[in-house]
Amino acid sequence: MKAQHKTEILTGIRPTGGLTVANYVSVIKPIIELQNSGARPMVFVADLHALTDNEPSIAQEFTKELIADYIALGLDPEKTVIYTQSAIECQLNVLTNLLARHISVAELLRVPTLKDKLKKNARPETANALLFMYPVIMAADILIHRTKEVPVGEDQFAHIEVARELARRFNSRYGEIFPLPKARTVKSLKILSLKGKSKMSKSLPDGAIFLSDTPEAAKNKIKKAETATEGKMTESLESHIMLAKELSANTSQYKQIDEIIKAHMAKKQVMEEFKNLLAEIIGGFLRTFQSRFNEVAGNTERINSILEEGAKVASASANETLEIVRNVLYGK
Repeated sequence: MKAQHKTEILTGIRPTGGLTVANYVSVIKPIIELQNSGARPMVFVADLHALTDNEPSIAQEFTKELIADYIALGLDPEKTVIYTQSAIECQLNVLTNLLARHISVAELLRVPTLKDKLKKNARPETANALLFMYPVIMAADILIHRTKEVPVGEDQFAHIEVARELARRFNSRYGEIFPLPKARTVKSLKILSLKGKSKMSKSLPDGAIFLSDTPEAAKNKIKKAETATEGKMTESLESHIMLAKELSANTSQYKQIDEIIKAHMAKKQVMEEFKNLLAEIIGGFLRTFQSRFNEVAGNTERINSILEEGAKVASASANETLEIVRNVLYGK
């Protein structure tokens, strides 16, 4: 039997709260663009992955908020399957255990993203075992749906390769069960903190603009943002220009950005003007988003319905894969 793809595109995000405008332009916007191009992605909230460094209550608290964020930002449940990882927890646990036999601890320790997590949070000898299993669980997320493509940035390619290698090893022993998933490169936008050269993130709140920030709070942060001296282009300024263009609501704002930067490179003092325009663009984006969010978040019945429908689709897909796996392993 030749393996057949079941799901075209799959992606997920951890429910740890505090989404920023950088999360939107670099992670969520590309998914929405895929959805609007005619693809029907499966998007899951990675509440099981969140347990590597959070209590279950934290993951549960932010799950429905994250769903409301996604829908308010433009994800359409009519065009995209949305589910929580825990909705297929049993199936994922079974497949994770079966896949874990085909990779060594030494190989896991060479996965770049896992190495980074260990550097930041713990040493290998003291880290919790679930953290080590992170790449295997991620492979199970992908293979349980026999996924064709996974949208990733540069820092996630190693995880796709782990999934591909586990699929290869499993197939070499039991037959062509899993198609090899491919990484689908998405436009990689590195949005920097307003305060320096690190990426914008919730761990540096003064340099991040959160989706929950008021337009006034965002404006105050932007006023203090690092930019560049006249005539010079810095990595920070490039990042802020990119953010402004990604969030601009119309072509006139886009042209204004170009005109201001052209004047800046001609050594004119226009950074205050640029900051005012950036604040106007982001303020407009936040107002629109927050209005939609309040409407979506207030309708818990709709959110529950979306998750229930997504769980049915995800469970059917996962059960079908496991049935194939069990047949080749146990002959039943």
